[in-house]
Amino acid sequence: MDQALVLAEQMLDGQSPAQVLAYQIFAQQQVQERVDALENIFLCQKEIFNFDEAAAYLSMSKSTLYKLTSRKEIPHYKPNRFVFFEKAELDKWIRASVVKTDGQLNDEANSYIMSHPSRV
Repeated sequence: MDQALVLAEQMLDGQSPAQVLAYQIFAQQQVQERVDALENIFLCQKEIFNFDEAAAYLSMSKSTLYKLTSRKEIPHYKPNRFVFFEKAELDKWIRASVVKTDGQLNDEANSYIMSHPSRV
């Protein structure tokens, strides 16, 4: 890491302040992307999420998640005043909201028609 900093300083030596600033912003974005990737990896390894982690895992705003918990539309645990979520239950909750394709609906309709013959 120290060698990378020395190399960066050598590259930026003699550059305009705007170029140095642009490089610093770029480097900061690269570091933030790596931190975000590591946080996502860590988050996916957990089995119990706190409120903020659950919102991030579900990619939804905290206010939306709050509404779902207050309406008891999403499974959660509330020891004392803290709110927790189990990853497996969140996954199941997501999968319960499937929107079937037209092909799947047609297959189900055909299957129903075949198993319930007309009585005319």
